[in-house]
Amino acid sequence: MSQVYPLAPLTSTGHWSFVALLAILIGLGVFIYCKNMPKVSKAVSIGVLLPMVLAFSWMFYKVNDSKLVISADSLTLDVPFYGFSIPLTEIDLDDIIRVDWGKSPELKPNLRANGIGMPGFQLGWFRLANEQKAFVATTNTDNIVSIPTKRNYPLILSLQNPETLTRNAL
Repeated sequence: MSQVYPLAPLTSTGHWSFVALLAILIGLGVFIYCKNMPKVSKAVSIGVLLPMVLAFSWMFYKVNDSKLVISADSLTLDVPFYGFSIPLTEIDLDDIIRVDWGKSPELKPNLRANGIGMPGFQLGWFRLANEQKAFVATTNTDNIVSIPTKRNYPLILSLQNPETLTRNAL
């Protein structure tokens, strides 16, 4: 039997970040379309921009449906573009903690290595303030948990109900 832990949905800051990003990309597309330039250049520019608009639109839609699924033998993170599974044997079950970045600033994402970072939303691989690599999926700063792995990186996640993710639940 699997247990599902929904990740926290976007806050208003995250929503407005996505809306602003999509508005900028669409505005750029309109500008390119209206600009007097060679047809090949225009087609290539729109051809590069259109997949970006579609990808960020899909992510905006999908991010509020992200979840952590724990089954009998694996932990699966269902997030846009970066979803993956880890065997439960590679999770340090005893060391799962709630994170308060005010009290544990070393666990705060510092440098994005491969991911998306905007106000109200961070997803992907980051370097933490303590220089450790981590997979981060956060939408707020209130309900953060750190799930250490035996692969030498933690999962830093914002959950809707972090208190339900305990050693007993696993």
